[in-house]
Amino acid sequence: MSTWSGYRGLAAVAAAILVATGITGAASADEPSTVTHTDNIERTDHDPFPYGTDIAFNDNLVAAGAGAWDASARKDSGVHIFKRDSQDGSLKRLSSLNCSAWHADVDWVGDYIVQSHDTAEDNVNCAPGKGKEGVRVIDAKNPRSPRSVGFAETINGSHNLTAVGDTGLVYVSSYELGDPTGLDGVSIVDVGANPENPPVKFLEFPDLETSGEHQQMANHSGTMPTSPGCHDIGLDLEHDRAFCAGITETMIWDISDPRNPTIETIIRNPDVSIHHGAQVNKSGDVLLVQDEWLGAAGANSGCLAPNQPSGTIWFYDISDPKNPEPKSYWSAPSPDPTADFCTTHFFGTFQLPGGDGTRRDLLVTSYYQHGVFVVDFSNPSSPVTHAFYEPDGANFWSAYPYRGRLYANSFAPATATGTDPATADKGGLWTFKLDGYGDY
Repeated sequence: MSTWSGYRGLAAVAAAILVATGITGAASADEPSTVTHTDNIERTDHDPFPYGTDIAFNDNLVAAGAGAWDASARKDSGVHIFKRDSQDGSLKRLSSLNCSAWHADVDWVGDYIVQSHDTAEDNVNCAPGKGKEGVRVIDAKNPRSPRSVGFAETINGSHNLTAVGDTGLVYVSSYELGDPTGLDGVSIVDVGANPENPPVKFLEFPDLETSGEHQQMANHSGTMPTSPGCHDIGLDLEHDRAFCAGITETMIWDISDPRNPTIETIIRNPDVSIHHGAQVNKSGDVLLVQDEWLGAAGANSGCLAPNQPSGTIWFYDISDPKNPEPKSYWSAPSPDPTADFCTTHFFGTFQLPGGDGTRRDLLVTSYYQHGVFVVDFSNPSSPVTHAFYEPDGANFWSAYPYRGRLYANSFAPATATGTDPATADKGGLWTFKLDGYGDY
C-alpha cells in the first residue's frame, strides 16, 4: 500500500516491459514467451480482474481486494470471494461486492470480511458508511451473496487493517502525512462486539504532537516515537506481539492485552526509506522489515542499483525483542533500471523441509512489475533468492503463502486507457506451485 498520494498514477505505468533477472530463468514450454521464471515455480491458476490489491484467507475461503485508483475504476473496486480447492489449491470465484475503496485492504473476522476505506472520495457506492473513511464490515456467512452490514469511522481512515486472531478486534493502520500536527496512533475496531456498529478506540502514540484528547499508548521502549501512524501491522500471536511498520520506524508491541497494546521496542534504520510492512518467521525470532522505496513514487529508481538497500527486506534477530540485531537485507537481483517499476511490497513467510528433520525459512514477496520472488532466509545473515516468476504486464501488489500454494494479486488495469492493451488481463489473483511446498 503506497505511502504517497502520487501512487494513484501507478496505473499509467502498468505496461512497462519486464526483463529477465540475473538469476537463471527462462520461459518454459508451457508458459507464454512473456513470462520469465525459475524452474522450481509454475503458475497453476489465474483469475483475472482489474486493480487487485490485498488477499486474506479463512479456511478455504479467500477474499481479494480490488482498489479504486481513479473515478473510472470504482465500478471494478471492492471485494471478490473465492472458494479454494483443498486438494490442489485452485480457486473458484463465488461472488463480488462492488464497494469502492482506494486500497480495499481486506481481512477476515470470523464470517465477516473487513475492508479498508482510506479516502471518503472513493467510498461512493456502498452503504452503510457511504462517503466516510474507516472500516467496512461485510457479512460473508453466505459467501455467494455477501452484504455490507456495518461501518466504523476512524481517525485518518483506514489505509490498511489487520484482524487480531480470534479476538474480534481489528487494528487499523492509518496516518496523515500532510499534517505534521495531526493525530498519530492506532484505531482499534471491535467488530466482534457489534459488526453493524463496531466500537472504536483510538490510542495516541506518546510523541511530541500528543493532543491529550485520547488515551496514550504505553511506551516501555525508552525512545520517543516519531511515527505518524502504522502503515501496516504484522502479528505473532504465539508470542503476543505485533509489529507496526510506521513509515519512519518499526515498533514491536506487546499485545498480551490486545485492547491495550504497549510499545516495547522501536527500530530505526537510516537505510530504510519507508517502513512499509513487518512480519516474522514461524518461530518468531527473525523479524522482517520491508522498505517500500520512496513510498512507491520513486520505485523506478529502486532498480538503479541491484542488490543494494533500495526496495529491500531487512532481517533482524529478535531472540531478545528488546535488542533487535540487524543481520542483513535482500533486494531483487539485476532488475532493468529503465524498465522495472520495482520495490518490494506485501509479503508473507513460510517454511520448507530442510533435511534431517529441519525446516527452512522462506518468504514470498510481491515486487510490483518485477514479479513475485521467493527468498530463503534460513540464514538471516545471508538470504538467497530461491525462485521468481515475472509475467510481462502484471503489477503485483501482494503475495502470500497458504496451505501449499503461493497466491499473488496484481493491480493491472482492465482497460487500455494509458496502458498497453496486452496488460489488460494481467490483473487479479495468480496461483503458483513451488517445488517442495505442499501442505493440504
